Amino acid sequence: MTTILVGTDTSAAADLAVEDAARLARDRGAELLVLYVKSEGDVRAVVDPDRAADPQTHLRRLAARFPGLSITTRIEDGDAASRIVDVAEEIRADTIVLGNRGTHGSRWRVRETVPNLVLRHAPCSVYIVDTRRAQ
Repeated sequence: MTTILVGTDTSAAADLAVEDAARLARDRGAELLVLYVKSEGDVRAVVDPDRAADPQTHLRRLAARFPGLSITTRIEDGDAASRIVDVAEEIRADTIVLGNRGTHGSRWRVRETVPNLVLRHAPCSVYIVDTRRAQ
């Protein structure tokens, strides 16, 4: 395993996924890419108190939390699931790490969540972190 991609929406729940991805990268000697996807029309991002107001600053702070680890950060525009899969293909990621936010409840509501869509279309392994303790 040489490259791990972790998606974040800058929430405390997503930070748990980043921590697990960093631990996995450290254990495997892999590089870690932390990806934030800014979705057009995502009004929740504007009003959600659980998310960072400035994603760039949040990503810089995340990278600083894991000294000695090869971490890069990236911000993309578009649909989160689609961009995560596209970037994973582009960088030839070995593993994608995501939190399970939005995957609880009716199986019909869960079908179109970011973790489920990424899982169905990923070009590599997907590791989904249980982030309920942060929610």
